[in-house]
Amino acid sequence: MPVLVAYCVVLMVWSTTPLAISWSASGWLPAWSAMGRMLIAACIGYPLLRMLGLKMDFGRVAIRSYVAAALGIWGGMYFAYIAAAWLPSGIMSLLFGLAPLLSGLYARWWLKSAPLDKLQWLGFALALGGLAIAVSDSLALPPGSWKGVVTMLLAVNCFAASGVLVQRERAGLHPLVQTEGALLVSLPLYLLAALLVDGVPQAWPTQRPLGAIVYLGIFGSLIGYLCYYFVLARLSASTVALATLITPIFAMSLGAALNGEIVSSRVLAGALFIVVGLCAYLFGPQWRARLRGGAVTRS
Repeated sequence: MPVLVAYCVVLMVWSTTPLAISWSASGWLPAWSAMGRMLIAACIGYPLLRMLGLKMDFGRVAIRSYVAAALGIWGGMYFAYIAAAWLPSGIMSLLFGLAPLLSGLYARWWLKSAPLDKLQWLGFALALGGLAIAVSDSLALPPGSWKGVVTMLLAVNCFAASGVLVQRERAGLHPLVQTEGALLVSLPLYLLAALLVDGVPQAWPTQRPLGAIVYLGIFGSLIGYLCYYFVLARLSASTVALATLITPIFAMSLGAALNGEIVSSRVLAGALFIVVGLCAYLFGPQWRARLRGGAVTRS
């Protein structure tokens, strides 16, 4: 599969996932909704793995890689489901826009990448300022939304850390093996959380939540994570997380069109600050180097 195709699939999945999470979590028990999608993905993924002639790797390095990936599949997604009770899907996607910033910090600590320069720190500050502007709009956010913001930030941290930790392991696993292994590690954690937090469900989800769970199981979990780990093995974690520059725009548009969510001018202003901050963080050093190179050439 070409990297560009896989990356486009990641963009599509990440754009639609916040709305699908909102529909499934609001129409059924959040922890069971999250577990349902992962169970569907695991049940489809294993036969597909066998059809392709692949085998699960249970070596020490592979298991560490599964556990690292499970931090994102369980921690990143479970806390997002909890946050959906307080936040619109567009704001959830906007908060996920901080993933490249956090990925860069974790890569600096764990992968010993180059230290952040002044432009990157400026971009970090602009993005955080934009986040503060976006979530300060009481008209666009329901009461108690600060709980959702804190929970969603925890989800983003888990997701960003997971991608960097998977890269650090360098297990060399096939993306489908990596995805299936991470799902198998995540499922017991989801079951435990579902029983402790939500208890035993008394009824099945209705049509829309059930459709969202099935969609997330097939596309959001199996195909989405398969493509994510495919591109993650070929690109840096921060580059993969560039998708968060684009997905909030689509996610907020979908939330407004299909879920009646309010996108106020303050939220849009905050989103603009976040995008500008991310651009400065991700591309600032390269742009500055090119400008300096051009100046040297002209002189």
